[in-house]
Amino acid sequence: MANLSDFLPLSEGGGLTPKFEEFNSSGTFTPTQALIDAGGYIDIFIVGAGSRNQSEPNGNGGEVRFKKMYLTSTSAITVTIGAGGVSNGNAGGDSVFLGSSAGGVDITARGGQIGSWTLRHGAGWGSSSVSSPVGSGVLGYGAGATTAYGGVYNAGPNTGHGTAYYPGGSGYCLIKWYE
Repeated sequence: MANLSDFLPLSEGGGLTPKFEEFNSSGTFTPTQALIDAGGYIDIFIVGAGSRNQSEPNGNGGEVRFKKMYLTSTSAITVTIGAGGVSNGNAGGDSVFLGSSAGGVDITARGGQIGSWTLRHGAGWGSSSVSSPVGSGVLGYGAGATTAYGGVYNAGPNTGHGTAYYPGGSGYCLIKWYE
């Protein structure tokens, strides 16, 4: 006969403690031995930085990505948080989680681009037309901007928002696990 915990995720049936680490700037995530011993499972939420652009298309928000993976070692993982576009016509920087160094996979959330309607046209695109509204982003992250018709006006830090007149929002990363 199986135990109930064999059918439920560790967080619901295994009696493990939830943990998390946020990155508002670049740094290093080091998996604990307790995390590896519990199976090495992590959830990652990562956001690229937003661009700043006053002409078509206006500021594009950074890409928002969710990823689940297993890690197999306690090797340090580099986390890079993209910088928001500072001057007019600046793309946002990519945010990167280099999980392959601990047996996982690498993830890149691309920064918001400028000057193209076709590249990186995700949930946070910018616009310059009332008939083409800006992208609202995902869960409050990575929204776009426009010079005249709404969207983000002044991006906060670690939001990944694109803007037209102020620096774009920097990227963000949240890692959750159980041990």
